[in-house]
Amino acid sequence: MNFTKKYKGDLYEFFLDLKRWRKFKTRHNLKWQKLRFGDASHASVPKERGIYAFTVELAPSKLPMHGYILYMGITGDTSSANLYKRYAQYLRQMKNKVGRPRVSMFLENWSDDLFFNFVPLPNPKVDLRKLEDAFLDAVIPPINIKDFSAEITAVRRAAF
Repeated sequence: MNFTKKYKGDLYEFFLDLKRWRKFKTRHNLKWQKLRFGDASHASVPKERGIYAFTVELAPSKLPMHGYILYMGITGDTSSANLYKRYAQYLRQMKNKVGRPRVSMFLENWSDDLFFNFVPLPNPKVDLRKLEDAFLDAVIPPINIKDFSAEITAVRRAAF
């Protein structure tokens, strides 16, 4: 019975539509970089605007390489924020356990297996919001709840 409760508590739904993922297009050259999330990696995060995604991955592992995109965001679109500052905000949220409940949950539950993936996009002509919208509608990360197109928002409300 205890394992059943744990299994039920660790059961998460996610969206896996590879056709939709393949349709994701952008004219920007996205050179993703990845860091294990934590204090030790903070200095390696650039002080530039850009996009980022949190993934949960079991690495290293004796299992085949695998992971999942949990959350995606942008920083520096309409403010002076940057990837470095945004990363620091997530570190504070993890330590203080305050903030958006869904984000706090993944920061706490998977802290040992979280990776911060990012693409610096310093050119202010790059429309980060448009890029975010396309990414979110393609991947539909489970932690994101806003910024989807009307089509995806309606489907998510109906399905979940």
